[in-house]
Amino acid sequence: MLAGLVLATGCQAPAEPAGPTVARVTIDSPDAYEALWQTADNTLRRYWLAPDRQDRVAGVMVSRAETTAAWFEFWRPQPKPAYAWWESNLHAVRRQATIHIEPQQKPEYEISVQVDRFQYSLEERQVDRAAGTLRLYSDVAPTASGRLEKPSQTGRWLPLGRDGEMEHDILQDILQHYGSGEMVTSPPTSTQPAGTAG
Repeated sequence: MLAGLVLATGCQAPAEPAGPTVARVTIDSPDAYEALWQTADNTLRRYWLAPDRQDRVAGVMVSRAETTAAWFEFWRPQPKPAYAWWESNLHAVRRQATIHIEPQQKPEYEISVQVDRFQYSLEERQVDRAAGTLRLYSDVAPTASGRLEKPSQTGRWLPLGRDGEMEHDILQDILQHYGSGEMVTSPPTSTQPAGTAG
């Protein structure tokens, strides 16, 4: 009964963000821009999303797509709310963050964060007898379409949408460590029915 109650807390997916997750900051010198840039870089690393591509001129920072923490990885930030936690523990899910720093009316800038989620998917394999389950994830078992292919050849990362909770947390963290700025986007609160995470 207790397990059922715990599972019930993860039965609704967070609503997809309606727009970008944005904050306004004041940057009045090149040193201030560099300080904000380094703050964004450090914040992504704290979330285990090491930057992969950085373009200071365009104001774009893109992280590597990293697999989300499982329940036993207590040293890494755990996904939230409960639906995201169950999702990342029942499936292979990874996240990738993109940060934009764009000038507005001087000395105002807008900083936006987008976190995209992806789920690993493999083509189903045929099981013709009980012993076939032992080779279910090998290239010896044919796929549902009858081909003999390695999992690395058929595996794909399917887009699941954005993670509004993480976007908001990362942006708030950046503002806190930068020391100024204000959120434009309200924190996500609503949910939408989506069935269980499994």
